[in-house]
Amino acid sequence: MKHILLIILLSMIPILSHSQSNDSTGRIRFALNSSINGEVYPIRLVPTLTYIQGNSQFELGGGIHPFIRKNQKIFSGELNYKYFPNGKDRKFNMYLIGRFSYIHNSRSTYYPSRYNYLFLNGGYGFQINASKKIYLGTNFTIGTFTYGKQSEIPYDSFKKKDLFKEFGFNLAFQFNIGFRF
Repeated sequence: MKHILLIILLSMIPILSHSQSNDSTGRIRFALNSSINGEVYPIRLVPTLTYIQGNSQFELGGGIHPFIRKNQKIFSGELNYKYFPNGKDRKFNMYLIGRFSYIHNSRSTYYPSRYNYLFLNGGYGFQINASKKIYLGTNFTIGTFTYGKQSEIPYDSFKKKDLFKEFGFNLAFQFNIGFRF
């Protein structure tokens, strides 16, 4: 349990740091993130609305899952916080990221079941400003996750599991394309 708390604290560093500059005006952007997560179906697209304040960037988006089976229904959401310690005005910008994700996966196969995942990750990334309106970026994060499982199957391997009963470690990679308004 102490290892999980250490991972959570390390992933919260970008959120806990002071990240505001003297620039008090906010800007809105739109981004399309593609997440590769080793724990749950590998690729998802996340259209994201982004708000920028000083050296901080907040992102909120919902997932689209183009590579799922026809007997699945997946809903996901993501909240990201990025901190640019050196600013965002250069061609090549490094940043720290904190990410909270939720994924609901419902399967209606021979063994119908529902899974709910919560992910808390932290890491680093970089962003390249391709022009004044478009930027490209990528990041790598590590963190922890928990999941809950419900099924109508009476077998032991399909027993109900509640969230926060078990924790695991997660690696995730994200690529994003952004557009500035």
